Amino acid sequence: MRDTTTLHKQILDLLHKIQTRLENPQIDEASGRVYDNKSLMELLGIKDRYLKRLRDNGLLGYSRHGDKYWYTQSDIDRFLSRCHYAPFADMQ
Repeated sequence: MRDTTTLHKQILDLLHKIQTRLENPQIDEASGRVYDNKSLMELLGIKDRYLKRLRDNGLLGYSRHGDKYWYTQSDIDRFLSRCHYAPFADMQ
């Protein structure tokens, strides 16, 4: 069984990392890209109501801090891969 002070320190370290990440959302380990609502709508060419529907239906992952939504490149890649259809025509 772990020492409670060690566990307490690990929890505090984790909380500090989470808070730092929320305050500096530009950092994404996978690609270095993080998008807010406006930049993601421009990237995907969609409107705010459709973006909200994607979030509400659990189709697009996100992080939220207050009233700001943040989307990592990995959230977007996961969404796009789930909605991807492979070509079925034989292109010879």
